[in-house]
Formats: sequence, C-alpha cells, structure tokens
Amino acid sequence: MSEPLAAWAPALPVFLRRSAIVGALSIAIVALIGWVIGSTTGFWQILYVGPVLLLAYNIGFDDPARWRTARQNRWHLRTDALIEHGPNGEASMPLTEIVDARPRLGWSVVVRLKDGQRLRLPYVRDPKEIAAQILSARARLAA
Repeated sequence: MSEPLAAWAPALPVFLRRSAIVGALSIAIVALIGWVIGSTTGFWQILYVGPVLLLAYNIGFDDPARWRTARQNRWHLRTDALIEHGPNGEASMPLTEIVDARPRLGWSVVVRLKDGQRLRLPYVRDPKEIAAQILSARARLAA
C-alpha cells in the first residue's frame, strides 16, 4: 500500500504574481505595437486604447476564469504515484512512468511521462522543491 508523501494546491499569491508579470509584459508589447502603428499612421490613440482594453479583458474575464478552474486542482505525491484531483476527475501517474519533473517560469512544475505526455502543476509555491520531491520519490521507488 502506498504512503502519502506530499500534497500541493494552487496558491492565489502565486497566481496573482504570474498575472501581474504576464499582464505587464502583455501591456508593454501592445503599447510597443501601438507606438509603431501610431508612428507610421499618425493614429496615436491606439497607443493608449490597446493596453487599456487588454488590461480590462485580463482583469474582467481571462484571469478570474483561469483562477476558478485552477483552484480546484490538488496533487498528491504517494510512494508509488502522483495523483491529480481536478474538475475533470482523478488521474494517477505511476512514479515509474515519470521521466522528468522541472520547475517552469517560477510558478509551475512540468512532469514528463515516458509516453510523451506532460502534466503541469500550475501556480504552486516553491516549484523547485516540488520537482525535487517528485524526482526523489521516483528515485526511491526505482532503488
């Protein structure tokens, strides 16, 4: 029988940090595009309207919907498997099928399986530690 080793859930502060970073980069890119359009066509209003519309969309629609879905996920590391509980049900990945686990972008962990599939654990605290725990559990099982 497998024993529980760790459990993780998405963290709202991590999600908000990710939203701020992605939002700032998106606004900068849209503003740059607006500047290019404004300098070539003389339509400078796009420089201001584009970023404001992008910000309104992210705050009003995209980010809240993304968080409502993500916050339902839970991941449980056991001595023989990584189990995901989410809005679509439960999925169990045997540790023997895990090829690699790596932190990604500072707010998620990507787990690669032997068959090429990937599992993403988004908006988790300390993704480096989580990846290390998964790989350590896999190594103990293989030994």
